[in-house]
Amino acid sequence: AKTLAPRGAAAARGRLHALLAPPVPTAVTVDPPEGTPLGEQADEEQALLAEATLRTMGLVRAFAPLVLLCGHGSSTENNPYASALDCGACGGNRGGHSARATAAILNRPAIRRRLAERGIEIPVGTLFVAGEHDTATDRVSILDRHLVPASHRDQVAALQAALDRAGAATAAERRRTLPGSGHLGRIGQPEHRAADWAQVQPEWGLAGNAAFVIGPRRLTAGVHLEGRCFLHSYDPAADPDGQALESILTAPVVVAHWINAQYYFSTVEPAVFSSGDKTAQNVVGGIGVVRGAGGDLGVGLPLQSLFDGPRPFHEPLRLLVVVQAPLARLEAIIGRNRVLQELFDGEWLHLVAQEDEGSPWQVRLPGGTWARWAPADAPVRRPVPVG
Repeated sequence: AKTLAPRGAAAARGRLHALLAPPVPTAVTVDPPEGTPLGEQADEEQALLAEATLRTMGLVRAFAPLVLLCGHGSSTENNPYASALDCGACGGNRGGHSARATAAILNRPAIRRRLAERGIEIPVGTLFVAGEHDTATDRVSILDRHLVPASHRDQVAALQAALDRAGAATAAERRRTLPGSGHLGRIGQPEHRAADWAQVQPEWGLAGNAAFVIGPRRLTAGVHLEGRCFLHSYDPAADPDGQALESILTAPVVVAHWINAQYYFSTVEPAVFSSGDKTAQNVVGGIGVVRGAGGDLGVGLPLQSLFDGPRPFHEPLRLLVVVQAPLARLEAIIGRNRVLQELFDGEWLHLVAQEDEGSPWQVRLPGGTWARWAPADAPVRRPVPVG
């Protein structure tokens, strides 16, 4: 059954598991002991984490009644590369647990009082909920529904319905890019691929990644990015000292560079930097794979994560970082962080920035000079130093 009807078999297993071992409602415990030095310390640490989370996203005012914090993971069968499809910032694990813990912290009254002292006032009527996006099926599940108060249950139900519609539309769009989708019929659907233990290409993962955009969401509104860009909300006006931008550049951008480099090298020199063809691999002790019966452990990504037959699906490009922020702020951050100097001056990453909305785009050159961006067929203006 698992071979002939993988999706039906997976559904049957799920129903049987729910019957024999029903899910138990749980909650993430983040409340420290009250009235003790340990409790005070834990509250302060949680408040710092909450503040950093909100300021890094630029979410410091105009809170909606319902805020969804969404992690991601991937559900696949018989896949030694499952962790490569999960959250890289979570160490190759699913991100739902992190979202649950963060939502629990942000819903604590004690933390909200401390945030208010720091200039971030969250309305009493705002509720943070956790979710997880399954990137193999494009389903988004809202977690801990049993903890939602009666005042927000209708809103959460409406949100889940909207997420279901959006997920179905996204899956239909993404299906067209998956290998064999034109002639596989139902078995080419993302949900079927995720449940098929013989499927070597359940999803493309982050193949095609090309850019990391940091700025307000209106910066990319109406632009079809084809699923090739990392998007990080950022409000430069809410970050005058540049701390939030520095956190973004030295953490998420560096992680995105690791991902981009992994795809880049595995594609440009697959015989050396990829792990080869999945169908000829053997898993060794849960720590790696070898090609055939022996040899060295394979490194990098398998060919099926990079190529559609003989044609590369991933276009190997060094990551483009697009930022809306003052250039002097960017240069100060780069000057304080050696890792950013190595990445940008070594041209492992390319940086394009806009001072503010309406200003011309500038390209950073090695050494810290900037040139006004121009189309590839237009002359580039002379670099000017930023000071």
